[in-house]
Amino acid sequence: MSNPIESLIESASIEQLKALIENAKGAIEQKKAGEIQAIREQMVQMANQVDMTPEDILAYSTRKKRSSGKPRFYNLNDPSQTWTGHGKKPGWLKHALDNGADIEAFRIPE
Repeated sequence: MSNPIESLIESASIEQLKALIENAKGAIEQKKAGEIQAIREQMVQMANQVDMTPEDILAYSTRKKRSSGKPRFYNLNDPSQTWTGHGKKPGWLKHALDNGADIEAFRIPE
């Protein structure tokens, strides 16, 4: 062991090592708090450059919200069940088509 910390650990008692661990945890928390404060200040400064708050920036989304689409088909037996025509066919439609139904019979009139 050529590292001074390693030799200190090797020669320390269990109680001394426990105290060292607690002191290290405290030091870590202090450093973390200081770094968080510095980051917070940077965020405020950067947000101010675009006339926003950090909260506004975190809540801001660059992705446009896509609507799920207008329903184009409905279940003849239960009109509350609809399908946009995109994605996987719902079970009620798949079952009807498997039994020979024409998909146009399920189309919602414009």
